[in-house]
Amino acid sequence: MIDLTLRRPFRLWLLVAVTLLTTLCIAIVWEFYLERVISHLLGLPYNNAFEESERWRFVATSTLFAGLSIISPSILLRKLIANTRVGYRELRIAKEQSEHVSRVDELSGLVNRRFFMKQLAHCLEAGEPTTVMLIDLDKFKVINDTYGHGSGDYVIAETGRRLNDVAQAYGATAARLGGDEFCLLHSGRTDRAGLEAFAERLIAALYAPITLEGRALQVGATVGIARAPFDAKTPSELLHKADNAMYWGKRTGRARYSFYDSGHEAMERDRRELEDRLLMGLALSEFEPYFQPIVELPRQAPVGFEILTRWVRPGDDPVMPGEFIPAIQALGRIPEMTYQVLAKACAIAAAWPAHIKLSLNLTSQMIVEPLFADQLVEQLKKSGFAPQRLEVEITEQALVENLDAARRNLGVLRAHGITVALDDFGTGYSGLYHLARLEIDKIKIDQSFFEHGQAHGLKMADAILGMARSLQIQVTAEGIEHASTPYLPDWLAHRGCHYGQGYLFGRPMPAEHVGRYLATAPGS
Repeated sequence: MIDLTLRRPFRLWLLVAVTLLTTLCIAIVWEFYLERVISHLLGLPYNNAFEESERWRFVATSTLFAGLSIISPSILLRKLIANTRVGYRELRIAKEQSEHVSRVDELSGLVNRRFFMKQLAHCLEAGEPTTVMLIDLDKFKVINDTYGHGSGDYVIAETGRRLNDVAQAYGATAARLGGDEFCLLHSGRTDRAGLEAFAERLIAALYAPITLEGRALQVGATVGIARAPFDAKTPSELLHKADNAMYWGKRTGRARYSFYDSGHEAMERDRRELEDRLLMGLALSEFEPYFQPIVELPRQAPVGFEILTRWVRPGDDPVMPGEFIPAIQALGRIPEMTYQVLAKACAIAAAWPAHIKLSLNLTSQMIVEPLFADQLVEQLKKSGFAPQRLEVEITEQALVENLDAARRNLGVLRAHGITVALDDFGTGYSGLYHLARLEIDKIKIDQSFFEHGQAHGLKMADAILGMARSLQIQVTAEGIEHASTPYLPDWLAHRGCHYGQGYLFGRPMPAEHVGRYLATAPGS
């Protein structure tokens, strides 16, 4: 094949050559023949005295002037055409790049939100059965905060590649809507069985570990599925329904898919309303400490109180933790609520006898925060509460999630005189392992061992007490609830249990009832 870019200059010079040759022929014919004929026809005098050399000089001069008048513009025209061609090529490339940027997300390589919404609107306007799968990465924030934004960008790019592979296999369009939120558009198919297989393959692809700098990061994703025209008929409504389905999936256990259900939407709406009220409650400081006695055995004299939280709204009965703790934990506001309640409890307990301690439950979210211990100590300094009067309770679950971080924080707390208790001992993971790895001041035997005074449970409690004696660790028995087992305090004390807690000794009470309790309790 002949290169057209080589033929264009050849054609131009061929045109110049033909023009020159034509001019030469016309000049010769004119000088040697036409000039005499035309002069005769016009009745003009004709001078035949010119020498032949003069005639040829005229031919050459005419041809030369004609050539100059053609060649110069031709050269300029050729350069102009070349420049125009380059400019046009650059303009076309810029236009293609602009169109690419307008429809493609640079980081993930998928189509962007704007282009995706156009496609979705087109499918719905055409009346095609359409499915939207909204995808939210489960652990992206943790990875981004722990390893930096560069690692987060890599996860987004790898997620985009995997999504595109799965989408192409099913003839779908994959898009990044923003942040760690992605979406798939699948038109022409809405049967549940096929979509379930699609979603399962999608979740499996995103659940596979991502290798980054020698680390295997497992991100995972939750998928919400909505279908048109069954669930919605407009792009915004369909995305909203998929969003509801996705959040329902997160609430019921991540790394899964969930189809939109109108009943789930109502529950999700109630949940969000509860979250709004909780946030307002935090802003208005509506969370109050309640106090459950911890007594010394066997005398049953109070030595401290466990701080329990109640949500006290004006004009309403106190709300129990089970009704709001999961929601406030999902909001990530447990630390804020805890510090709010602790500040109130410290201010109240400042007026109590100096030997009465407070016991504070810590969540796994708090105990692994790098600055948690310093923040807690600072909180105590602001309230003027002696650190030696505070005990923190942690669960084995918190230790399993990040033992090293927990060890660092607990070390700081103990250095300031705060004691540490391992809560719900005997029900979690390897209790002995954690006792060996951490400096624990006390263990709290879970209440399940004392339910109704069952013989098997008491045998297990006896074994735990024996181990604690060997390790010289103090013990609190939780859940001593029933008056039907009045022998339990003596039985526990005889086997080396130092403290007891439960309804048998006192129910959780508001601050205004504590003074009366202390005045009438044994040992007062």
